[in-house]
Amino acid sequence: MQCGKDRTVMAQAIIRSILILSFFALYCEYLHYFVVLLFCTWPPISSDSHDHHVPTALKDDLKAMFLADTHLLGSRDGHWFDKLRREWQMKRSFQTAMAIHRPDIVFVLGDLFDEGKWCDDDEFQYHASRFRSMFAVPEGTDLYVVAGNHDEGFHYMMTDHKHKRFEQEFHSPSVQLVMKKDAVFVLLNSMAMEGDHCHICAEAERDLHNVSKFLTTLQNCHHEEKPTGICQKYSKFYSKPILLQHFPMYRPSDADCNTVDSAPVSEKYIPFKEKYDCLDKRSTDLLLNLLKPRLVVVGHTHHGCFRILPGEVPEWTVSSFSWRNRNNPTFLLIRFSEGEHSISKCFLPEESTVINIYIFGCVCAVLNILVSSLKIKSLYRKKLF
Repeated sequence: MQCGKDRTVMAQAIIRSILILSFFALYCEYLHYFVVLLFCTWPPISSDSHDHHVPTALKDDLKAMFLADTHLLGSRDGHWFDKLRREWQMKRSFQTAMAIHRPDIVFVLGDLFDEGKWCDDDEFQYHASRFRSMFAVPEGTDLYVVAGNHDEGFHYMMTDHKHKRFEQEFHSPSVQLVMKKDAVFVLLNSMAMEGDHCHICAEAERDLHNVSKFLTTLQNCHHEEKPTGICQKYSKFYSKPILLQHFPMYRPSDADCNTVDSAPVSEKYIPFKEKYDCLDKRSTDLLLNLLKPRLVVVGHTHHGCFRILPGEVPEWTVSSFSWRNRNNPTFLLIRFSEGEHSISKCFLPEESTVINIYIFGCVCAVLNILVSSLKIKSLYRKKLF
């Protein structure tokens, strides 16, 4: 009789431990993302970046989300569990952010894939399908991507085929102009800014000049009493563009980057190699002179950074969205309105925190079984004496 009771007590303890572990798994894999991301909110508009070309009567805010360097693992360098874990973390983070923040537009700033520069067409399509599943956006939200060096290869690795493959799959040409509400975005393929007169680079620079001429025409539209042509078609207003690309603009290193997600001290002072870690000076000057952007947002380094470029142009570097690259991934929420913008940096759950929560849950489950075991032994001793 006592043996049957002991087995019942132990079975109940095991069931309780399973429930404890299930609760912690549910919290870590679903609820914790909501808890963390609810702390990040859309920023209020400040007047620090006012563009006087924009009529103050128009008040149609644009809410934009920026992330970078998702690095979906391929067949060469990724262990199957590492791949499964990272993709689940990114999917849950992104879909939770979509549910909470509901941005109007999402930009992914390159290196969608880890091995796009090596993979064949079948594997590329497999990666693209996974990306679309993980980063699916709700109706009413637009998604744009720019190419990174892991998607097509650095300039010396980039071929016409890999370049066109990515461009066609994601509708992402080397230079793309996106106009949404009160904001104008110029999306750029950084590897096409080599400046060596290859046909890809020559086409990109020609398109940049055309975009510059178009924006200059829009800037002068307010002088026309009766708008015609471009001014009539794009009758909203001129707004200085926001430049988006994978590589940062030229900088010697990350030494001047001091955001909370900036590179560790051991990496900050490593000199940057032009056209590899950042754009070269020539391309940087060309972009600033042609586009005269009001804001630059980039990725590539896997670490955050904020700095001021020549002409008082702010540049934000978005850190990697993958836990494989850092313990505390981040993304940006930027609100654009009337030529102004305000920025919030949002943190995803820290992987170390999730691991510690799991360890605590396992300790609770083991303690529950140990307590039940001690209880059984205590009852057995009382029966003997």
